[in-house]
Amino acid sequence: MMIQKVYPLLLLSVLAGGCAESHTERAQRLEPMLVQAGFRMVPASTPARTAKLADMTPLQMSYVSRNGKLSYWFADPYVCHCIYVGNEQNYGQLEQLKQAGQEQRAQEVTDMAEQTKYDEFMNSPAGGIFYGQ
Repeated sequence: MMIQKVYPLLLLSVLAGGCAESHTERAQRLEPMLVQAGFRMVPASTPARTAKLADMTPLQMSYVSRNGKLSYWFADPYVCHCIYVGNEQNYGQLEQLKQAGQEQRAQEVTDMAEQTKYDEFMNSPAGGIFYGQ
């Protein structure tokens, strides 16, 4: 009886772990959006820039206010070994791109769910009766 309770938990933990996004995958997913939003890539091509990159929180959008204006940056020590730098307008564009991507993924999930329902119906006895299969 205990084994029957453990297997579903084990399966769930394996699946959840398999869904986690790696640092490299996150960088590869976000970098095209940063470029499209107008962020400028600054490579860590000098020892000073490399040291600065190492001190930054990786793969997280950060900002600072200078002279009443916000500047944003995104440090990637994993893929491009660079920092993406932008302003408020770039950040607004990035948020719009993220929102559009979320809406697209939601539509894809809905489409897959509808296709699954259709497939299940067509493979059921009722589907065979109504459609002569």
